[in-house]
Amino acid sequence: GASKEALASDGPQLVETLKKANESIIRQPPQAAARAINLARNPNTPLPQIVTLFENDPMLAQSLLRQANSVYYRRDGMPCTALSAAVQRVGMTGVLSILMASMVQQMLCRPGGAYDAQVQKVWTHMQRTAPIARAIARAFEVDPEVAYSLALLHDVGKLLVFDHISMLRHEKRRDVRMPEAFFRQLVWHLHEPLGGLAALRWDMGGEAAYAISEHHRRPVPEQANRMTECLHVAEAVELAHSNFTKLDWDAIWTNGGITADVAAVQERLRSMEE
Repeated sequence: GASKEALASDGPQLVETLKKANESIIRQPPQAAARAINLARNPNTPLPQIVTLFENDPMLAQSLLRQANSVYYRRDGMPCTALSAAVQRVGMTGVLSILMASMVQQMLCRPGGAYDAQVQKVWTHMQRTAPIARAIARAFEVDPEVAYSLALLHDVGKLLVFDHISMLRHEKRRDVRMPEAFFRQLVWHLHEPLGGLAALRWDMGGEAAYAISEHHRRPVPEQANRMTECLHVAEAVELAHSNFTKLDWDAIWTNGGITADVAAVQERLRSMEE
């Protein structure tokens, strides 16, 4: 159904590359990041070894302390300045979220032209959606830290598209060209399955892959899945805030087939804003 203009552009070549869905489509994270994530996933990893990961990386240490001293974690009002105390405060799921965010940030590419700004916009959206998902998670009866991690990665499929635009640009030695309408449709249809494939390739498990690949809930899943509901609502809230538009709760609940109590979600959002 593509237009003549789209068919004559670089769009078809990009689609053909993405359709293969083999291991070359989804890059493995940097080795150091992968090792750190594997350590954090292992429940038998001793605390000092986890702390060492942050001691050896000043940027990670800053992220950890920022997370530990955020409003969500700083319940007693006392600041946290020691890395070991920060790890204990955020827990291993929180540590894993920080490491995953660092991994994705390291993998951000520069596809050239107008696409560069879009990469940053997508990453910023993911970062803003994560704390919203964590704040409303209890209303969906899902783990807040898992919701945070998955929301942080929910649009990673878009970043994979940009990654391949970057490679295509390098191959052609010029900026990639395709109609904007075609590109929007490509991203709309492919970013969820690509994100799910990435989650599987990064050993995040089937449930995480499903949540990422179905966060738009189109069509509404036949079986109830509260995590996809949580991600769907969190993203809708973030987009409304970013675009300065009024939240249409009825439309969100109807379009997403949401089963959670809307009043409970609204109450948790109010608490977050306060």
